[in-house]
Amino acid sequence: MKLSQNYIKLVLGLKLKQLRLEKNLSLTHLAEKSGLSISYLNEIESGKKYPKSDKIAIIAQTLDVSYDKLVSLKLSKQLAPIGDLFESNILDQLPLDHYGIDIRKFIALMSNASIQLSALVATILEMAKSYEMSENNFSRTALRAYKEFNENYFEELENAVDAFAAVNKIDAFPPLQYNELAKILTEKYFYEIDETTLNTYSELAHFRGFVKSGDVKTLFLNNKISDSQKAFIVAKELAYNHLNYKDRSYTHSNLRLDNFDHLLNNFRASYFATALIMRKKGIVTDLQTFFALPKWDGNYLISLIEKYNASPEMLFQRISNLSPKFLGLNKFFFLRFNAKANNNTYHLSKEVRLNIRRNPGGFQSQEHYCRRWISVKVLNKLIDAQINDPQYKSIVSGILHSKFFNSNDEFLSISVAKRSQFVPDEYYSVTIGSLLDEEAKQRIAFWNDEAIPFQTVNDTCEMCKIHDCKERTAPPTAIEKLEYAQKVEAILLKLNQAQ
Repeated sequence: MKLSQNYIKLVLGLKLKQLRLEKNLSLTHLAEKSGLSISYLNEIESGKKYPKSDKIAIIAQTLDVSYDKLVSLKLSKQLAPIGDLFESNILDQLPLDHYGIDIRKFIALMSNASIQLSALVATILEMAKSYEMSENNFSRTALRAYKEFNENYFEELENAVDAFAAVNKIDAFPPLQYNELAKILTEKYFYEIDETTLNTYSELAHFRGFVKSGDVKTLFLNNKISDSQKAFIVAKELAYNHLNYKDRSYTHSNLRLDNFDHLLNNFRASYFATALIMRKKGIVTDLQTFFALPKWDGNYLISLIEKYNASPEMLFQRISNLSPKFLGLNKFFFLRFNAKANNNTYHLSKEVRLNIRRNPGGFQSQEHYCRRWISVKVLNKLIDAQINDPQYKSIVSGILHSKFFNSNDEFLSISVAKRSQFVPDEYYSVTIGSLLDEEAKQRIAFWNDEAIPFQTVNDTCEMCKIHDCKERTAPPTAIEKLEYAQKVEAILLKLNQAQ
């Protein structure tokens, strides 16, 4: 639902209801006085209908207000935060309808709220502006919750992949090559594929792909991306067509998407593409073999990337999809970090967590992430190797048995880092970390491999009190402020009790 198209209806409904209640009139009484039906007035109040001018004049006269006041978009002080909510487009970004919440009922609930709740809404909006919580961040948070509610596994998409593969006679044995998928896209869906034009624009150097819609769709591909990345993008386009997703973005990049439906359909198309390239039956068998190994073997993990003509992120996403249902690992987090050479900063770009109390390394923060995390360690290892040998192009893997400071939570985290194909000096790592409880110990045979390093970790340097940390890059300012505030509160409580 696009709030911009219904804003006037909703505002009129809110104002009508507020004016009616101010006059102590029920819908029945207003109907009797105005000569309009109860159902018609109810539809106006709920924002479903906008009456014609003659009906508005009758309602205004009945409520003893001017026509202009009734149709004005200016809301009362109590309802003003709701208007701000409309104008912020936050409700347009929150996927209330996907969770079975009727936006009109939500607005009706807000209109009945107390002044205190209205003040809370206004405060949240101000916080959103102060902390630059963009509309896109709301959508991404909602999408993360959507994936977590479904345990990151979507049977209907798995079935759609099997049906698509059967119809198009796609062999289940890997690897699935770009050319094979491109042939289906061009011959069945009548796309043209252009691998040269995009690279003539320096401003589009970071674009992996772009689709020009029209009678004949053209898929522009960046010729610097790998065969596996091309295969993934084409597989996503096949997904959009096969699943008949009309509400979508036409860019294949990390740019913001316009709304939640774009983000959701992008996720579904990506899930379909990854499942098509790494078919469930084969990859589940390979992953079962991997987790049954008595010793940690990072090379086996890397061999799967090569076997399926996949990227590290695609493999780790597939592990996160299939682990809860087929591997018995349903308490984990997934992270993707980006970094640049000689920068010493790390950007969290993707995260999923499932059935764990904390979110280790999964909070987007302006503070300094713990340099002991395996996500950061493999990035640094790869960057150092690249600096020492510019021709070094290998994928780096790593594993860490970690325990969080001041917590009993232990994780076994596996990470892989790779250099970007087309962004100079940019690197990324993907990590999946399983909560190391008794169930995980039964499922991961190599969890107690003596070669796996153990280290105490924390969230950020600013929130960390590990005194002997050699990896620290910032003082523990945030935790010291928190501890000071707690001491003050304890003293004040003691003084109060003494009286």
